[in-house]
Amino acid sequence: MQNNWIRNTRHRLADADSLLPLSILGVVSGFSCALVILLFRYLIETPSALWLPNNDAENFEALPQWAHFALPVMGAIIIGLFLSRMKPENSRTGIVHVITRFHLDHGHLPLKNALVQFFGGAFAIATGQSGGREGPAIHLGAAANSLLGQKLMLPNNSIRLLVGCGIAAAIAASFNTPIAGVIFAMEVVMLEYTVGGFIPVMLATITSTAMTRAVHGSEMIFSIPPISMASLWEIPFIALLGLAVGCCAALFMVILKTALRYNDKPILPRMVLAGLITGCCALLVPEIMGIGYDSLNAALANKLPLTVLLLLIIAKIIATATSSGLGMPIGLIGPNLLIGACIGSAMGDLGVNLFPDLASNHSFYVLLGMGAMMGAVLNAPLAALMALLEFSNDTSMIFPGMLAITIATLTNSELFNQKSAHQTVFQHIKLLLPTDPMSLALQRNSVASVMQRSLCTTPPQMTADQAKLLLKENTQWYVVIDDANRPINLIAGVDMIDHLEKNIGNNTVYLLDGSLAMQPLTALNIQATLKQALNKMDDNKVNALFVSGYISGSYPDNGIVTRDDIEQYYKKPPSY
Repeated sequence: MQNNWIRNTRHRLADADSLLPLSILGVVSGFSCALVILLFRYLIETPSALWLPNNDAENFEALPQWAHFALPVMGAIIIGLFLSRMKPENSRTGIVHVITRFHLDHGHLPLKNALVQFFGGAFAIATGQSGGREGPAIHLGAAANSLLGQKLMLPNNSIRLLVGCGIAAAIAASFNTPIAGVIFAMEVVMLEYTVGGFIPVMLATITSTAMTRAVHGSEMIFSIPPISMASLWEIPFIALLGLAVGCCAALFMVILKTALRYNDKPILPRMVLAGLITGCCALLVPEIMGIGYDSLNAALANKLPLTVLLLLIIAKIIATATSSGLGMPIGLIGPNLLIGACIGSAMGDLGVNLFPDLASNHSFYVLLGMGAMMGAVLNAPLAALMALLEFSNDTSMIFPGMLAITIATLTNSELFNQKSAHQTVFQHIKLLLPTDPMSLALQRNSVASVMQRSLCTTPPQMTADQAKLLLKENTQWYVVIDDANRPINLIAGVDMIDHLEKNIGNNTVYLLDGSLAMQPLTALNIQATLKQALNKMDDNKVNALFVSGYISGSYPDNGIVTRDDIEQYYKKPPSY
């Protein structure tokens, strides 16, 4: 009975319209993701607090000057030595790795890469590398849910959804922003908005946010005072802020592209170079070390002088873009929030000095800079806007936020012809992902949701008595198998019955004598999506597949899926 329940659950999960089981999956995924993210955060903060002054996990600035250079360099050398002992495919981490596996490998993320991200990412941040924990958190949340789905042998479409849930839950747990998590997952990774996707992903973010708040409280990680837009006369100045952010985002992409050119070099020299660049920048501006949330809060409180702000912007861009491009297992979201905050703070100082009667609160510009930089670098304007809304808890930020984010994104993409950070990497490695509407639609459902289960297997020849028994089956399809039980041909039920009735008087009935209409057949695992099925048909030049898998007791779960079945699915009207 338990095996039947598991098999039935898998069948229901194969259908993108099965909201109840998919919703339960979303809750489970949010729980598992939150556990991993909390553990990752603990792994970063606990050792950092032990060796940093005042037991502050972000107090790199209080270290002696020699440590500002030595710590990131030594940390980079250790990371390089560790990664040099691994195969290159096992050292790929971050959002780019997740997006690639999501679209090309149906959400199957390897355990080894997740372990590299978990320990390598935590060590990199703890040793002062200029990176954030959100990118690693996205990888870890996605990997935890992917591995869970693989362990339970779920259909690939539901594993892809689990990965989407993990991404959203990771953002929600990292920033305490559930709405931004949902939009980010769908805008950057999943690249589609569907009811069947929205509800499970929202439940995942609700669950992960609740668990994170239970452990760390409901306070935002950024201290943002009440803010609002003072006057419509600020619109030109906000547009100017967006332009400045867009220029910095474009500079970030140019440096990232330059660093990516060395990706074919050995990993150890690349890590050493990343550590040296970070160490040199830290000698000048130690605030670039680590995640930098303490500096971001200082910018919000207007405690950073203009000189420090400008140096921090340049140094953070150089260190983060270079380290990321060279393969350091760090994230980009946190650093770019800091860069945007510093730009906003500098622009706020300028606005207050030039137009003291018209300018808004200083924190208003800092927050706009954060959202604009996030939107431009990730090409995720809606996710950035939702993050602004949740950071500020003030709907009045929507209007100016839309303006700043739009101008920054357009400046980066149109004025400087730059793409987002992950798109820049894909362009460099010349990787084209199947993100057209048809491919996305076919990956939402697995073959188990459309396959025809009325079938019977038969050898290519049989006795008259076996033929009589086969006549009684009266199924829709007959699958001819070879001596190794591999499917080789497919015969329609009507044709098979007609052939058996004509040859029932013979001692031996032959199916491959050329008198029976049949089509070639190849096998496919039942976990496969409809996209995988179509690719399999094209690769093997067949129009039908024998689907098998999920052995429950002694009852194999088999079926037939044809090209017509897939075309009918794609052409059917969408359900709302």
